[in-house]
Amino acid sequence: MLVLFAGRLVQLQGLDAPRYQTLAERLRLAPESIPAVRGAITTSDGRVLAMTVQTDLVFADPAQIPGAMRPHVASALAGPLGMTHPAVLTLLTHPSSPQYVVLKRSVTASTGSRITALGLPGTHETPSYTRAYPNGELAASVLGFTDDDAAGDLHGEAGLEFQYNPLLAGRDGSEEVEKTTTGQPIPLTDTKIKPQVPAGNLKLTLQSNIQWYAERACAAQVKATKARNCTIVVMQPKTGHILALAQYPGFNPAAPQSVAGTSDIPVANVFQPGSTGKVITVAAALEHGGQTPMSTYIVPDHIVVDGFPFHDAEVHPTLRYTIAGILANSSNDGMVQVVQHVSPQVQYQMFRAFGIGSPTGLSLPGESPGILPVPAKWWGDERYTLSFGQGVAVNAVQMASVYATIANGGVRVQPSIVAGTTNGSGKFQPAPAPGSRRVLTAKTAGELMAMLQQVPKVNEEAGEPWGIINGYSVAAKTGTAQVPDPQRGGCLCQYGSSYIGIAPATNPQLVVAVNLQDPKSGNYFGIAVAGPVFYHVMKFALQTMKIPPDGGRRPYVRLTAP
Repeated sequence: MLVLFAGRLVQLQGLDAPRYQTLAERLRLAPESIPAVRGAITTSDGRVLAMTVQTDLVFADPAQIPGAMRPHVASALAGPLGMTHPAVLTLLTHPSSPQYVVLKRSVTASTGSRITALGLPGTHETPSYTRAYPNGELAASVLGFTDDDAAGDLHGEAGLEFQYNPLLAGRDGSEEVEKTTTGQPIPLTDTKIKPQVPAGNLKLTLQSNIQWYAERACAAQVKATKARNCTIVVMQPKTGHILALAQYPGFNPAAPQSVAGTSDIPVANVFQPGSTGKVITVAAALEHGGQTPMSTYIVPDHIVVDGFPFHDAEVHPTLRYTIAGILANSSNDGMVQVVQHVSPQVQYQMFRAFGIGSPTGLSLPGESPGILPVPAKWWGDERYTLSFGQGVAVNAVQMASVYATIANGGVRVQPSIVAGTTNGSGKFQPAPAPGSRRVLTAKTAGELMAMLQQVPKVNEEAGEPWGIINGYSVAAKTGTAQVPDPQRGGCLCQYGSSYIGIAPATNPQLVVAVNLQDPKSGNYFGIAVAGPVFYHVMKFALQTMKIPPDGGRRPYVRLTAP
């Protein structure tokens, strides 16, 4: 028997000792996560739009709290947790499990410290992190929002938070620590560490003050006109940088009510551009149709083309308009004549060249490329309705880009909203230069700019001076599109109201594109509904960017012929 015991001891302590030592270490080893703190999102002027803050998860072990003490514990916790005494007592009395119940998640670190200082039995805190948006709803539709997974890690669910999740999230590390049976770390023991990959930060092209002002202007006009929504895009034509991507309604990114309510309207929603799309038809006629700004047309109040009737928005006598006059006075009857100088294929290719029917390049989640049917699928009068911006669907960024292309001498610069990224070691990497391509000759772009500078004057003479900004020359175009109303049998009795302008026109620095859908206040024309918003946002943006005035002179362009 002694020999058997001795042999067994030799086997256990000698031959099998390494195996049992390994097993013992495994029992003592406890993995602990080393979280990577999610990166921040800032504007071009350094304002923090999204950041991560440390919070605590407060939980209790009811088994450690005597029944008689639970009312006292509940009373002490109610204040710091912002809960009622009965609510806390119910959780302690009816826990999710005998030894664990969550009292509140995402409690601030300072509140967690207050609770720890109370010294209450059976209450504990686990450090965690939550996403904070210091400026509330500012640029919420661009940012998106985050949510926690089962492990408590933050993941982007929409917007830039989703698109740049790998950069912003980093990668958690881990550490294996030897602990006693009571869970206390054992000093001087080996630890196994898998280092974390630090998160990066995102810097946007947005200018916080312009974004804030544009959002306020959108909200005010939606409420005043009872419109369904409003979008404003402020863009630099030479760089393609977007300084504001505003909308109303918005949402609170810290507590979104529904995924549907977080839609990024300027890129996700499409609308018919109406008369703001007429510049594309004129561009095609100048570039490929042998026309000039002084080409003359007889423009009646009503006209029939290929058996299809058309009319202008307002009654007027038969006039002899130049193409410049047709554009400045926004004549549909004139435009259906101008478009006959180009083929359907050329007309279609010009829309495509301006970026209509293609993604903008922002790559924001939910972005729509718009709707532009190919000529083979055009039917009836579609060729003619397209000439004045009906029968095509665009998003707000696409239309801002059309005018930015004209302002930039005919060169389209791909829109961008990300200025650069900062990696985990703090090194800033500027975003790649956006792609560019020539859409129009410089001559055609210059002719369009001269024609568009007549629009504010024409509107001012009609009592709508929203394109007149003292000291600055402005090139602009209004648009009013008829939209089918599904609740009224599909009649064209809803409207989209737009105003897009460029300033200073002599040295274009900014494009401001405004669109409101379905205004119900009575007036629905783009100049009356979107014009005031353009005026105030453009004026504010020029001042904010410290762009000097150019004197406000406009070139003389003849709008009528003898």
